[in-house]
Amino acid sequence: MNQSSSSQKKGGTDSVWTMLTLIFVVAIASYTLSLFDLAELAEYKIYDLTFQRRGPVPTNSDSTTPNIVIVTIDQETSDNLSFPFDRKHYATLIKKLNNLGARRICFDVDFSSVGSRPESDSIFKAEIAKAGNVVLIGKIDQQRRAGLVDAVKEVKPPNLTVAEPDVQWGLVNEFVDPDGITRRYGIFLSDNQKTYLSLALKLYAIEKQLPSVLTDSIIIGDFRFGNLSIPRVDRNTTLLNYYGPSGTFKHYSFIHIINGEYDSEFSEEELEMLAESGMLDEVLDTPFKGKIVMVGASAEDLQDNKFTPYFDSAKPLKTPGVEVHANALQMFFDQSFITKVKLWWIVGGVLFLSIVIYFMGRMPYGWIGAIIALAIIGLVIGGGILLFNQYRIWLPVVPLVLAIVIGYPGNLVYRFIKSQKEKAMIRGMFAQYVPKKVVGALINNPELLKLGGERRRLSVLFTDVAGFTTVSEKLTPEELVGLLNEYLTAMTRVILDNDGIIDKYEGDLVMAEFGAPVWYEDHAEKCCRASLMMQRKLAEMRIKWKSEGRIELHSRVGVNTGDMIVGNMGSDEVFDYTVMGDAVNLSSRLEGANKSYKTTIMIGHGTWLDVKDKFITRPLDLLQVKGKTEPVAVYELLGEHLEELKPEKLKAVEHYNKGLDSYRNRDFVVALEHFTTALQVDPTDGPSEVYLKRCRIYIETPPPAHWDGSFELTEK
Repeated sequence: MNQSSSSQKKGGTDSVWTMLTLIFVVAIASYTLSLFDLAELAEYKIYDLTFQRRGPVPTNSDSTTPNIVIVTIDQETSDNLSFPFDRKHYATLIKKLNNLGARRICFDVDFSSVGSRPESDSIFKAEIAKAGNVVLIGKIDQQRRAGLVDAVKEVKPPNLTVAEPDVQWGLVNEFVDPDGITRRYGIFLSDNQKTYLSLALKLYAIEKQLPSVLTDSIIIGDFRFGNLSIPRVDRNTTLLNYYGPSGTFKHYSFIHIINGEYDSEFSEEELEMLAESGMLDEVLDTPFKGKIVMVGASAEDLQDNKFTPYFDSAKPLKTPGVEVHANALQMFFDQSFITKVKLWWIVGGVLFLSIVIYFMGRMPYGWIGAIIALAIIGLVIGGGILLFNQYRIWLPVVPLVLAIVIGYPGNLVYRFIKSQKEKAMIRGMFAQYVPKKVVGALINNPELLKLGGERRRLSVLFTDVAGFTTVSEKLTPEELVGLLNEYLTAMTRVILDNDGIIDKYEGDLVMAEFGAPVWYEDHAEKCCRASLMMQRKLAEMRIKWKSEGRIELHSRVGVNTGDMIVGNMGSDEVFDYTVMGDAVNLSSRLEGANKSYKTTIMIGHGTWLDVKDKFITRPLDLLQVKGKTEPVAVYELLGEHLEELKPEKLKAVEHYNKGLDSYRNRDFVVALEHFTTALQVDPTDGPSEVYLKRCRIYIETPPPAHWDGSFELTEK
């Protein structure tokens, strides 16, 4: 069964290029899909769930790090003072907070508009200048340019009507993700002439007495600022490590403070005297003493509340924008940054999982692979959560999960398509030469057709038309082809019906093996049965041919059983599924040896051992075939049941067996009598005729003393 395709040769095994192609296709598809909006939103959701699972964490404040509290312009303040309210109230707040021992006051309030009362602006401006510890906010308007980084359109520092030009201020530009949640915090913006720091980083610089300059590259790598190494997410931002949901930092109402709820028992004059004497810190005990106070809106109608990873739709409580800055400042103080796993690690992880999934797709049971795939997804997500909780490392899991979600079903689809092609290939290879149930077994187990051979004990049959050369000379080519096709079709059907497979046709010769490629134990029995059925079928065909006035065909069969090599043999491009070995060669020799004994079916000793109790046989000889030094016992296969044989044949075989015993005991006279009687009973008994001639020779010229009864076969 010749095949000329290297892909068929490989059976169920992928080439290296196919394997690499599948792996890289999955890896590239997974990573590419992770960049789409839907995948990005899924990544955001997992990120938020990781935060929520971690829960609030304590700050690492110590003696060198001031605490942060928040003064909120809450709904009560907005209702009572009618926001935007007179700026003199801000001046009052500054005075009150400083009298209560505030270390620094930061306003996350936009004062860019002109106040309704210029005198109130003047009061506010004077109080800011007097306090010397107030930080304000500014913004930078940006314009988006297609394909380019956003460009600075306008820098908007604090309004000079409320502050001097040298007032300290920081940026409050927002960096909101597409789903509206604030997960990143800006580090800086630049107009190519000057770098402007974000509000929290500006406060950190003031507290640590650092220059407001980033000391390292602003394009790649981490941000470098003083002793800080801030992990970069993109050009301008870092991931914001929230310490908890809204209220994690202590809130105090704006109106409660200016109404004097937290005033100390000391008058302003007394407080000034205590401050001048340096005793203020010893006697003052307030919620604001020594703390950074950040002031901002929390009332919902003031629209400065933000969605953060801690937002829970079941408990819809947004975080005031001022508290977002407080979280960022605390993160800078604690250096508790969230580090995002670098891109090359993600790509490497996707590639690694693509390799794992490729080999999982080759597992024999798909449901086991599915369970393992789900377990890997759980491990990836669980590992991401563990890294975040223990080491503040954010592992983007969507590309990794996609490698599994895309890769495993994709590999299964590929395997299915490939298996269908393999089944079609196998069906094409064997449908005309192999029984249907064997084809079905091969389709379910294509690995049985692997390139190369394996040693098995099988049975092989060779059959050939007797006197084919003479027959071919009497017919035209067309008649010969028609007769031969009719003969081969019938013989092939008998072989297939007995679970044999056609190995090859060579003119009038048919070679078949039994027990391969799907092995079965009774291969010798089926091979012998097929041999007998072939002779019976040919006898029926001779009757038909005779009635049609056509030439009648006779055939000889050789059968042998033994160890042989079976498999796909040949080159990388052209190969046969065949058998080879001494046992195969002997079967071929036995087919030809029939001519010497005038028999039709000769079987080897290995076959006889397997079928001697199920078929009727008789010993023929100890043959020393060409190419062998040791003689082999051979037998004639007569039938499967006694009733199949004519009485005269049974009587002739009985005398033949007795004659053979005498012959091997060198009693050639007695042997001659038995062979003579056998031929009298059945004149067509070829083996008796052969031995009769040998006995006459040995009576006149006895064999040498070392004679073992064997006969050397000189013909193939």
